Amino acid sequence: MAGKNTKDVALVLSSGGPRGFAYIGAIEELVSRGYNITSVAGSSIGSLVGGVYAAGELDNFKDWLFDLDNMKLMRLLDLSISKRYLMKGEKVINAIQSVVPDVMIEDLSIPYVAVTTDLYTGEAHEFHEGKLFDAIRASISIPFMFKPVSHSYRTFVDGGLVSTFPLGRVARNGHDILVGFDVNTTNEKEITSFLKDIYSNKEKENERWHNALTALNDVRKNKSLSLLDKVKAISDESESFLKKEIKSKTSKIIPTAPMEVEADVNYFSILSRSFSIANHTIAKLETQMYKPDVLATMSMDSYGAIPDYAKAEEISEKGRKIMAAALDKYEAGLG
Repeated sequence: MAGKNTKDVALVLSSGGPRGFAYIGAIEELVSRGYNITSVAGSSIGSLVGGVYAAGELDNFKDWLFDLDNMKLMRLLDLSISKRYLMKGEKVINAIQSVVPDVMIEDLSIPYVAVTTDLYTGEAHEFHEGKLFDAIRASISIPFMFKPVSHSYRTFVDGGLVSTFPLGRVARNGHDILVGFDVNTTNEKEITSFLKDIYSNKEKENERWHNALTALNDVRKNKSLSLLDKVKAISDESESFLKKEIKSKTSKIIPTAPMEVEADVNYFSILSRSFSIANHTIAKLETQMYKPDVLATMSMDSYGAIPDYAKAEEISEKGRKIMAAALDKYEAGLG
């Protein structure tokens, strides 16, 4: 571990879809505090933001990205009829290249590495040279979402599959600090508590329905009551039940839900969350192995849907605050 007085930073950015736009604010926070980013490594979205920064084009990229609304986002989705992937991924790369010129990785002012995955061997592959956007395109190739990238005899998909948080792959200069931003964390205890509350609430709801139906059926079978008495009794019972239901529906289970539990779980949501869980597990292992000096984190449940790619400015500002808090802790000697 480097001394606390160093300002050189080896920066590592994880995969994580639109949550990776948090890296923009995080980088700006580092620079504003006088830290000198001397190398950068990233997987998937981390390779994109890290590569744009290494090319000196973060401001131009940010201006373009923050102007992206839902309509403009939809125009970048070049849907495909292929059975192998949903989108070609060419439109978004071309759009970024219109504001960030392509360069050779070996010509960048700081060492940069983008991590991708060989689809057939399962190996991690590092891009240390060649065209920047060839490396980025390979690293962001989310399986089932983007078209895999053919490079010589190899086929590449998203780097997050094998090295979500490539802390051990960034170049070091011997006196830098290792700073990482992982946007794939989760709070298992909080989520478990949340799900238990939902289950308990559902059980109570089922019990209320059962009791109400039983009471109504008892009234219907009661031969000692006249027809008018039965109608009145059923009306009173129904009104009482509805009041309890309204009170139940308008009361929150817990103040803040750690995740959104989907009412209609589908193929895509299960596949997407499974991928996120794998990313979380790999990133957690890499963090334990390489122990960064400064670790900034964001929950994998924060952002993730396709429309969230149009929320870059909001996500970036969250990233700035998260990095600021992590640096405060480090600079106070609590890291």
